[in-house]
Amino acid sequence: MRCIYCGTPLSAIDYCTGCGADISLQKRTIRISNLLYNEGLEKATVRDLSGAIACLKRSLKFNKENIDARNLLGLVYYEMGEVVSALSEWVISKNLQVPENAADGYITKLQANKNKLDTINHTIRKYNQALQYCRQDNEDMAVIQLKKVLTQNPKLIKGYHLLALLYLKQQEYERARKLLRKAIRIDATNTTTLRYLHEIEDATGIGTSLDVKRRKRYAKDAMEKKFTGPMTYLSGNDTIIQPTPFRDSSTIATFINIFLGLLLGGAIVWFLAVPAIKQSVNQTATKQVTEANTKLASENAKNVKLQEEIDGYQAKVDSANKTMDEAKAKATGYEDLLKSANLLIKGDQTGAATALSNVDAKSLDGSAKELYEQIMAGVKDALYAEQYSKGSTAYAAGDYKTAIEQLTLASQTDPESWNAMYYLAFAYYNTQDTTNADKIFKQLIEKFPAEAAANNINGFISNKGNNNSTDGNTAGTTGNAAGGTTGDTTGNAAGGTNGNAAGGNAEGANGNAAGGDANAPGGNADGVNGNGTAGGDGNAAGGNTADNNGNGANGQAGGIDDNNGVQ
Repeated sequence: MRCIYCGTPLSAIDYCTGCGADISLQKRTIRISNLLYNEGLEKATVRDLSGAIACLKRSLKFNKENIDARNLLGLVYYEMGEVVSALSEWVISKNLQVPENAADGYITKLQANKNKLDTINHTIRKYNQALQYCRQDNEDMAVIQLKKVLTQNPKLIKGYHLLALLYLKQQEYERARKLLRKAIRIDATNTTTLRYLHEIEDATGIGTSLDVKRRKRYAKDAMEKKFTGPMTYLSGNDTIIQPTPFRDSSTIATFINIFLGLLLGGAIVWFLAVPAIKQSVNQTATKQVTEANTKLASENAKNVKLQEEIDGYQAKVDSANKTMDEAKAKATGYEDLLKSANLLIKGDQTGAATALSNVDAKSLDGSAKELYEQIMAGVKDALYAEQYSKGSTAYAAGDYKTAIEQLTLASQTDPESWNAMYYLAFAYYNTQDTTNADKIFKQLIEKFPAEAAANNINGFISNKGNNNSTDGNTAGTTGNAAGGTTGDTTGNAAGGTNGNAAGGNAEGANGNAAGGDANAPGGNADGVNGNGTAGGDGNAAGGNTADNNGNGANGQAGGIDDNNGVQ
């Protein structure tokens, strides 16, 4: 306790030792507050909660810092079901910051029970809704709401009063009396409760006994004594007590009773204990299965996530490897491009063409692309000659795969070359690739109609296996030199029905050297089976053909000496 003027702790004397003020009146108010607190405590002990509230409120008016009175007032409110008012008092008490304040424990316990707080909130809302129903004269709905309120909060005095008042209005006095008895057990001297009971007594003319518990206990004892005690009756002035009958049980009856007891016990166990045990076992098993499934699902999810990470890393590795391979291929292409340029500068067109054939033009860009095109323009003829030579040689050896690769390159290098496209078409034809063969046959017919007609190209389009007289054809020499630029060959002649065709003379690029008789006379070919017999030496030597440099190179010999003619 401190001085209200300077805050100095007070002593036993009636003035402040700090400021010298007279504090006798302050001490008197504190004593009155404590006296009222004691009176309120006594009333709360005997369940005079209404009287206790009045005393405690007066105590707080004299001394608002009376922590004990405020905490007790909160407890009384809580006992009457008014939790909000109780919390308000305890919060005020807590804010006074007194050490070892019991209000802290009350608030903590109440807040720890979330379900209790939710129930309190529901009861408050339902009580307010019931009041609204009453104002709207919707008494039935109000009764329903108040019953729910009292079920959830059976100590709410206001709920009992309002529901009892509704019953009084509906003249259901016994129901109202029953509710008010419950309310009187909580607050024994509540004036509202007593007034309602008085109105019920006036309306019914029947008094209300408030000592219900004692009356019920005496009634119960009387009933037990009536049925279990000895029977008594009056005979004149004498009270006769009839003794209880005694019957000695036989041995058989004892065994029968034991058997019936065992049977009844077994039935109880079977119908009550066994289902409970089974249900417990099933619940345990279900719980274990659920936990196992949950764990398995979690592990599967982890595995899927790890697999996705692995796939992502693998995709990155594959992308990096692809990029590295492309970079290596591009670097190799640049090396071959530079090598081709150096060889071209040295005058080695053949070597430059060979190096340039290894370069992928699609991978080049910018200045490298321009250099490639310049080198290609310089070595185009030599590159074509090399590609065509490799392709025709592979064709003659029956290596159609290599022939297709080289002749395709030769056709791309010189799109106007009859020979490259001619042998490329038959290479596809001999590998049963009729789609590509037909495509090139049609290109031959479009670009070289005269030569195509002379060689009966149209007869090979989409004609699988029916060679007829075409297998007897023996192609003449091309008369082209492997080395320089040569004139178009005139030595290719398709064999007739008998497969005999004399090849023409191939003229060299400079026209100085006349080729010899390119084709040896062919043998007789069977028009049905197409089996031709090569006449003479199928590899008759061609004449010498001069290349661009004037150096004579041996011309290509006569047609393919295959027994079946041109493939």
